[in-house]
Amino acid sequence: HGTIQNEMDINEIISDGRPVVDIIADLKDKSIPVPAWSDLEKDYDPTKHEIMTNPALRPREKRKKNGQLDRPAKILYPAEKIVTRRMNQMCFTIPVERKYETGEDETLKAIAKAIESVYEKVRINGVNKNRMRAYFGACEVCTIWYAVEEENEDYGFKSKYKFKCRSYSQMPTKMSKISEAKLYPVFDDYDDMIAMCIEYTITRKNQKTYYFDVYTKDRFKSYSSKNGLYDDAEIEETEITIGKIPALYLWRPAAIYEGIANNREDIELTLSRTSDVIRKNSAPIVKVVGELVGEKPEGGESREVYKLKDGGDIGLVSPSLSHESAQYYIAQLKENIEEDTQMPNLSMTNVKSLGNIGEDARKTLLADAHMKVGEEKDDIIWAFDRECNIIKAFLGEANNAWIEGLKKLKVTHHITPFVQNDRAARIAELTEATGGKTIMSQRTAIERLGEVRDIDAEIERIQSEERASREASRIVDVFHDNQ
Repeated sequence: HGTIQNEMDINEIISDGRPVVDIIADLKDKSIPVPAWSDLEKDYDPTKHEIMTNPALRPREKRKKNGQLDRPAKILYPAEKIVTRRMNQMCFTIPVERKYETGEDETLKAIAKAIESVYEKVRINGVNKNRMRAYFGACEVCTIWYAVEEENEDYGFKSKYKFKCRSYSQMPTKMSKISEAKLYPVFDDYDDMIAMCIEYTITRKNQKTYYFDVYTKDRFKSYSSKNGLYDDAEIEETEITIGKIPALYLWRPAAIYEGIANNREDIELTLSRTSDVIRKNSAPIVKVVGELVGEKPEGGESREVYKLKDGGDIGLVSPSLSHESAQYYIAQLKENIEEDTQMPNLSMTNVKSLGNIGEDARKTLLADAHMKVGEEKDDIIWAFDRECNIIKAFLGEANNAWIEGLKKLKVTHHITPFVQNDRAARIAELTEATGGKTIMSQRTAIERLGEVRDIDAEIERIQSEERASREASRIVDVFHDNQ
């Protein structure tokens, strides 16, 4: 009864008889604790770090008597960006793999190829990298799937629709490469989504228009306003025929980099202070002990000669800087960040210092990161599974003959953490262990390589070429030994 009541509630909220201002106010009542981007960007965006914004941390710029500008160093360390990128790369550098349980059913195989074609046409690997950067860094992301009328045969049958997707996040587009928007999901008492709302702006000819889109399982409503208050809203409404909200939505209560700000701030402050000392003391200082005889030589001469009274001396003073101590302190802070986030230091300097390590050592280096991926991937796979069901529903609408097959087809998603494998060494090791015997079927090898979409057709071509080669070898030149 709770689910039915909530479905009635969402239809009542967006009913035509209510003022649009009240509808949007109700839908913006967000029930999940997603951090606001205005708070997150203070850490994620290096230009918003306190070393830049708090004048009490660093001395103000001042002009010396000689007219030169004395500008204190403000060294930035984008730790939050690095952690977000590294987590995203660990999850999605190796593309997400989908496995289909088709058996020998030709219809299910055709459906599986069609689903893969949908993913390929939207370039899903790039979509995943962009939207998951926003998920890890800005704590939420939404992908809307939709159909556009266009005759095609991209999915293995004649279709009048093409399927596309568009992703949204509260992270700015310049950082995530997806559309910037405010997201307002609506859930029922059982945490099932009953509506997905997206607020965004579009600027045309210097005129900004505000949009508030609402998706339910049976209809789409878009409210547009010129002033953002929606008291002048225009309403567009269309029917959703797939029986599902065509949206993937993922959220998290904290960014992947939560808790590292204090260590990062100390790194920036230490680097900045050390930079000031180095800059101020980079030129040698002449130390004169005793009393000069005559005037000090003018600078710029090829050779400067000082005359001093008995007991005098001249030398150079070097500042008592301990660069090693500063480097050790910063390295320790970075290690704290790496241990906290479970993200390894894969910078060129660090990797070079490891030398030529073997496969087992590389896996050990990334063991912590792999455990972190294992901790994070379940929620992502759950969302990908739901997204696949949306694609199935669209395909069922485009090809009614596949409706039953789409219900039967099971699809599973697999996220493989990145590791730089020495595949040749691994294959040689396994081949040696079996005494040189075959360790993998041709079909499995082609499937694992991932360069061919239609494995059956590829095997048939290989076999055809082998047959042609054998036939050619049987041809004998009957005139060869006859004069």
